[in-house]
Amino acid sequence: DKNFLEIEDIIIQNQNIYNIKNKKTQSLTEIECKILIYLIINKLCSKEYIKENILNIKSSIETNSVDTHLTRIRKKFDIINTALIIKSKNNTVSIETNQKNLD
Repeated sequence: DKNFLEIEDIIIQNQNIYNIKNKKTQSLTEIECKILIYLIINKLCSKEYIKENILNIKSSIETNSVDTHLTRIRKKFDIINTALIIKSKNNTVSIETNQKNLD
């Protein structure tokens, strides 16, 4: 059991994201970390899934908290200049690689 997850140009370990190429790092909250790891493993999920299973918010409750967490993760991605991008369209959230950022 390795206690880190590596994908493209980043490593996630101890609630930190670390860019292997430029050595930049950002800390993640526990929730951000859970969302990110879930996304990396599954590549795709629904906002409902994140809301109910990671944030533990009932589906009947209206909230923007999923988007808020995704926005925070995206900002951290920007700070460390990773090639990974989190996309959300309608109810679907996906993680992709921007190839030109890997060069």
